[in-house]
Amino acid sequence: MLNELDYCEKHECKKELVLKWRLVCNKCISESMKNRGNQYKEVSLKNLLSMKIKNAQIPIDLKNKDLNNFLINDEEDEKMVALAKRYMEQIVEKKNHLNLIITGPTGVGKSHIAVGILKYCYELKHFRNSVCYSTSFGLANKVIATWKNPDLNEEDVLKEYTEIDLLVIDDLGYDDMGKKAEIINKIIYRRHENQKSTIITSNLKANQVLEYMDSRTCSRFLSHLYSDIQIDTEDFRLKRM
Repeated sequence: MLNELDYCEKHECKKELVLKWRLVCNKCISESMKNRGNQYKEVSLKNLLSMKIKNAQIPIDLKNKDLNNFLINDEEDEKMVALAKRYMEQIVEKKNHLNLIITGPTGVGKSHIAVGILKYCYELKHFRNSVCYSTSFGLANKVIATWKNPDLNEEDVLKEYTEIDLLVIDDLGYDDMGKKAEIINKIIYRRHENQKSTIITSNLKANQVLEYMDSRTCSRFLSHLYSDIQIDTEDFRLKRM
């Protein structure tokens, strides 16, 4: 009859003698190694996620935003978050470039949703894709900065932002008219040529966003438009006052 030291009650099996002095259950050892491997993999994925988010140039005030902590007030908010998730799932599953427009007044969560989609990309473990966030104003200024600096190259900046797999262009239409609008149009157009997905947020109405684009860019952007999300609620910043 086996004593307690010789027998593993968990797996109901006899322990094996190792190193001539220690009795162990091989199944327990196997489980322990598997758990350690899973823990290491989980930590590695978290570190990779942290690095990707940092490289995505997400601003400090949006660092902690995601689709899981977006404030849900009614069924329309639930549908909006569900639509945002389906958009990302379509990109992952079909591996096709799709565009998205998010419109609404200031302070209703447009940027929150857009950044949440970027992070949802990582929740789906779609790490191979490069993603990036930029305001429309900031994006245009990066290109303009090359015009007066011989050490910078306009084409290098354009190439960087037209080859990113998923780009958020935030606040389109805010202080980016004239030459700046031409630059943004060029980036959106080239992204279509490179079959890259683009998310646009704006205080403008959806039809005004399309009018902001030249006819050639608009036609191509619409040909791969997944949906437009319209947020029509009160500025959350004013609610705090």
